[in-house]
Amino acid sequence: MNTNYTTQEATARQRIRHFFTPDEANSSLVLVRRIVADVVKHYDRLLEVHETVEALEAAGRFGQIEDARDELVLTADRIRICLEEIEDVGVELCDWELGIVDFPAMIDGREVRLCWRSDESHVTHWHELDSCHLGRYEIDTLRSAHATTSA
Repeated sequence: MNTNYTTQEATARQRIRHFFTPDEANSSLVLVRRIVADVVKHYDRLLEVHETVEALEAAGRFGQIEDARDELVLTADRIRICLEEIEDVGVELCDWELGIVDFPAMIDGREVRLCWRSDESHVTHWHELDSCHLGRYEIDTLRSAHATTSA
């Protein structure tokens, strides 16, 4: 048996999907909350610096643009690192500004996304795979919705 994997194969093996229970999702919030707070902070800064670059370009202040562009690159790199961390947890950050995270879940044989927003104390919502956080429902409705559709 060949135990030598390419980097791509190793990465693919690491990304095998984990389905979270609501309890596991809530337990992971200790780490997820910290990472998401960093992304939201860096994203706000990214937008500010981008506006600064545009204003400097419009004003013809090209001598100052390089420093602002360097900060733009540094801030984008910080976001990239946070996104890698969030991916390592096995969740997806869906909205950088609001800090909305989706947790893959399998509830009663049905794949859904548990959904958490950074201003919430714990994971209390879910949505279908093909809808975004705008179609969120309370977790309590998940089992009752499944029972209704399968009856």
